[in-house]
Amino acid sequence: MKKFFTTLTFLLLGFYMPVSTANEGIISAGSSVTELIVALGQEKKLVAIDQTSQISNPGALPSIGYHRRLSAEGMLALNADQLIGSNEMGPATALNQLRAAGMKVEVVNTEPTAEGLLQRIDQIAKLTNATQNAKPLKKQVTDKINQLKQSHSQIPKKKILFLLIHQGRPANVAGANTTPNAIIELAGGINPAAASIESYKPISTEAMVEMQPDIILISGRSSQEMGGADYVLKKMPLLAATPAGKNKQFIVIDGHALVGGLGLKSLSEAFRINKLIQ
Repeated sequence: MKKFFTTLTFLLLGFYMPVSTANEGIISAGSSVTELIVALGQEKKLVAIDQTSQISNPGALPSIGYHRRLSAEGMLALNADQLIGSNEMGPATALNQLRAAGMKVEVVNTEPTAEGLLQRIDQIAKLTNATQNAKPLKKQVTDKINQLKQSHSQIPKKKILFLLIHQGRPANVAGANTTPNAIIELAGGINPAAASIESYKPISTEAMVEMQPDIILISGRSSQEMGGADYVLKKMPLLAATPAGKNKQFIVIDGHALVGGLGLKSLSEAFRINKLIQ
């Protein structure tokens, strides 16, 4: 009998694959990696995950901590066969220690594009011996992306800016070649920062005001640290001169959707934003 992973994210998008019963001892580092292992039906092979990852039974597996600050000693104690993660995981010294100890360390792409996601599905399917499940999953992903694109002609083009806010540091905006930019474009919006900024860059609040965003996206972590729209406007009062500030159009985006390139959770968030701006 086929068992299906039914968390809310995949219920929304319909990503289901038969679950493998084999146990090959996989450690997964990065939410966009773990979600694909699960969607390809290989959750049973997981022996540990990082703190950005989500599985059907939270707390069932040990955590290896944050994927950028891994400990080789802790992972070696898990007796896993391989570590699969994005090129965001590290540090390099820990990864080299794992390799020296005989563990396979597999790095998959983090491209914030539909093509990168489809390629990542193939990469992880091969690494987890689930190639038979890659084709149907890729079709589901392609169908969802096409569905989003087809909705663009039916919604107003709004300028949407993503802010990464940390206490005591300048806010960063997401420009071109970032996952937030991909989410904005898939949702049918326009990222005003993409025309002049590549990756994540700190800019002045005055520069943000000049972009005149209709909507401002903030990560869930930023929201937890700083609070909602009122708190953001209190800390960055000049944003009140933007359409987003005047109308308090601040949308919190799930931080899991931003780790490791465009992923399934990213598509889920693109759908949610698409509905909100219609």
